[in-house]
Amino acid sequence: MIITNVVIMVMSRAIRPALSRRFLLTACLNAAATRALASEATDRLLVVGDSQAQGLAAGLQRLFRRDRSFRVIDRTRIATGLIYASRFDWPGGIAEIAEAERGAVAIVMFGANDRPAIRINGAINPVLADAFETAYGAHVRAIVEGLKRFCPAVIWVGHPITRDPVYADDMAMLNRLYEANATRAGADWFPSWKLFLDQAGGYAAFGKGVDGETTRLRADDGVHLTPAGYDVLAKALAPVIAPYRAVPASG
Repeated sequence: MIITNVVIMVMSRAIRPALSRRFLLTACLNAAATRALASEATDRLLVVGDSQAQGLAAGLQRLFRRDRSFRVIDRTRIATGLIYASRFDWPGGIAEIAEAERGAVAIVMFGANDRPAIRINGAINPVLADAFETAYGAHVRAIVEGLKRFCPAVIWVGHPITRDPVYADDMAMLNRLYEANATRAGADWFPSWKLFLDQAGGYAAFGKGVDGETTRLRADDGVHLTPAGYDVLAKALAPVIAPYRAVPASG
């Protein structure tokens, strides 16, 4: 019994430093993780994109208007996209916008003005489609990379379904390019398509608003949303934004 106790004491003395070192290492790793999360936390959202993004920015501003610890910055431009640089060169100018709002989480939404010219006599031409995908995908990655130089996170929001079926096919194609290229460049992907479908999986002009009441969610053009629709989109996006938010100071 005495020998056993001695052995246990010796082993305990040998193990205790190892356990202490392990505990210290774990504590350091936890502290580093906490610092990393804190460094990524933000009190601002930077919204960039076209008129759809502008509507979303307004929805986010309404969502957070009673929260003084959080601010939504609208840097959108209507009638722009990633194809026509003459209207605004988003890939070339995005880093400057991000630098001006350094530390904000970026929300991106495009598509309405970027319908791909890939059809001949109504049929998709594979050569045109391949060329478009290559060029457009590079633009998407450039947007994300430019934002990530100064923003801790980028969330790319997909385009919703549209009323016209061919237009909807074009937006579905763009969504595939957004998801593949934005995530490849390090962005989060948020699809909005299913938020505005009817029970049969088609376009729905009406749906449940944020108050639970049935209301018109789509604008007359069958492309944009109504303010109520953008409120629905903003509310659905909120859980994706939440992990990046700074915790408001108490008191």
